[in-house]
Amino acid sequence: MKIRGELVLLWMFAASASATSLEVGKVELVPAGSSAPRAVRCEVSWKNGWTNARNHDAAWLFVKISEGPGGEDLHVPLAAKGHTAAARPGSPPPRLEVSADRVGALLYGAAPFRGDARFTVELALDPKAVASLDPAAKPIPAVFGLEMVLVPEGAFWVGDPDPAALDFAALYRVGPDRQPAGPFEVKSEDPIRIGPEPGKVDYRAPHPENQGDRLGPVPAAYPKGYRAFYLMKYELTQGEYAAFLNTLDAHQTASRAIHGGRGYADSRGTIALRDGRYEAGAPRRPANFVSWDDGAAFADWAGLRPMTDLEFFKACRGPGAPIAHEFPWGTASKTRLRRVVAKDDDLVTTGEADESLLSDATRDVLGASYWWVLDLAGSVWEKVVTLGHPAGRAFRGTHGDGEISPVGYATNEDWPRGDDNRGGYGYLGGGFYEQGMRETEFNPHSPIAYRRYGSWGGAPRSLAYGFRAARTAGS
Repeated sequence: MKIRGELVLLWMFAASASATSLEVGKVELVPAGSSAPRAVRCEVSWKNGWTNARNHDAAWLFVKISEGPGGEDLHVPLAAKGHTAAARPGSPPPRLEVSADRVGALLYGAAPFRGDARFTVELALDPKAVASLDPAAKPIPAVFGLEMVLVPEGAFWVGDPDPAALDFAALYRVGPDRQPAGPFEVKSEDPIRIGPEPGKVDYRAPHPENQGDRLGPVPAAYPKGYRAFYLMKYELTQGEYAAFLNTLDAHQTASRAIHGGRGYADSRGTIALRDGRYEAGAPRRPANFVSWDDGAAFADWAGLRPMTDLEFFKACRGPGAPIAHEFPWGTASKTRLRRVVAKDDDLVTTGEADESLLSDATRDVLGASYWWVLDLAGSVWEKVVTLGHPAGRAFRGTHGDGEISPVGYATNEDWPRGDDNRGGYGYLGGGFYEQGMRETEFNPHSPIAYRRYGSWGGAPRSLAYGFRAARTAGS
C-alpha cells in the first residue's frame, strides 16, 4: 500500500470521541531517519483513575493509520519492544503492557494512586507492518483509547440465595435430592457440568429460547471469569461508536451505521452523518440501538472481545457471597442510587453522582460494581455470550485483530453471530427504555443473577441495547 505525504503529522483524538474522560492527543508519527515511521507518540489522560491493592483501571490503546481523508484505515500491530511511557506532573509512574498478539497495549499506574492520570506514550510499530509505507507519503496516525478495569483472577459466586430468583432463571447448584441447593462457586476455568443431577449446575427455563437449553457442559475454553480479565469501565459511548464508523469504508458503514432507523433521534440517539463524517451530538452518552453484530464488530476492530455471562457475574459481585436480590452495587436497594438516566437522557454525573466521590462506601450511590465498573445495571442492556446455547458454549474467548470483514462483520469464528440468527448470546443487567417508564424486575435495573433473557439471541437495534467489551488479561 502507498500512502502519500509527510511522515510526521498531528492527529487529535478529541474528547468528543473519547470515553467518559479519556483523551488521547498530540498524536504524531516518529520517523526513523528516511525510512518508514518507527513509532507513534501521544499524550494520554483520564480522570478518576486508580491503582490499589485490589485492582486498577487502565487505558487500552491501539493504532490505526489512514491514507488521508476518505482513505482506508489500517490497524497497525505494535512492535515486540521499544515502547516507552512517562508520567506527566502529578501522575503516578506508568506501566505499559503490550498484548501478546501486539494488537494494542494497556497503560496504567504502576504505584498506588487515586485521581487523574496523565502520561506521554511512545508506541513502537511493527517494522513489517510499516515497511511498505512510502517515505514521501502522508500517513495520518490515530491512537484510540478505551478505559478498562482489571477484574483479577480468583473464585466467585454465581446465583442468588432468594428462592424467588429461580423464577428468573438464576443459576443454582443441584443438591443431593436433585433440588436447588443455592448459589455455586466458580473456582477454576475447568468445565462446568450442566443438568438436573446432583452436583451439577442448573436453572429453570420455561422458555428455552430466552433462558437457555439447560445443556452442557460449559467447556474449559469458555471464559468463566476465574481467570483475570479487563472489562470496559463504561458502556460503549456514542462518541466512541462514531469514531469507529469514521474509520470504515462505505461497504462497512452500510452494515454498521446504527442511526438510520425510525425513532433513533427521538430515543436518545445523537449520531448523524455531517459533511462525510459521523458525529455524536452527545458523545459521552451510552450508545443505544447497538445490535449484537454492531457490538461484535466494534470489539474486533478494537482488539477486544465480547464478555460472557459468567464474567458479567464476576465483574458485578467480586468474591463475596451473594445476597438476596443483589444489584451490581452490592445491595438489594436502589434508595441511595444517584447515577441514573436524567430528564435530558444523559447519565447523571454531578452532585452526589460525581465519580470523584467513588469509594467502596459510595458504590450504591454511583452504581459501581465491586471492582468499580460503572453502569452494569440501569443504563442499557449488557450483551453477553451465553452458556445456554451451543453457539455460546463454542466461544473460546479469542480477541479481535483490529480488522473487520469487507462488509462490516467481526471475523472471529468462535464468536456468536446475530444477523444469521445463530444465537449464542443474551442480555443481563436490565435497560432504560424511556422517561416515565414503569419499573420492573428488569427495567431499568435487574438484579445480578436474573437471567430471564440471558440466552435470548434476538439481535435487533433497540433504544435500550448497548455493548461493553472485554479482554483476557496477560494475553
